[in-house]
Amino acid sequence: MTQGMRQTNRRGIILVVIVVVMSILALVVAGAIRPVRDESELAALRVETTRAFYAAEGGAFIVMNAVMDRAEMPSEGSTLDLGGQDIRFVQLPGSDPVAVIEGSSGNAIRRIELTTE
Repeated sequence: MTQGMRQTNRRGIILVVIVVVMSILALVVAGAIRPVRDESELAALRVETTRAFYAAEGGAFIVMNAVMDRAEMPSEGSTLDLGGQDIRFVQLPGSDPVAVIEGSSGNAIRRIELTTE
């Protein structure tokens, strides 16, 4: 082999090694980013779930105040918009002493059942 052929072979080998190392680094970075993305989606869902619960709890307080004649009873099936969260009065106490209130925020929905006496 001549001097020029050996140098060309070295350059080719170095180029192959660089491509392999860059591919491995790309896989490592992609593998490190995925868990972070999944964790951020889970954290967002937790926040939405908490907001939905507090909205449902707020609806329960509205019903409790109405039962104690401190406020007007909302109508069954009505919805109250809280600017990002909603309260839906699914069932209200009447002949059946059970109230069902749903709170929602984003994709999360929480339901509270309240028995009045």
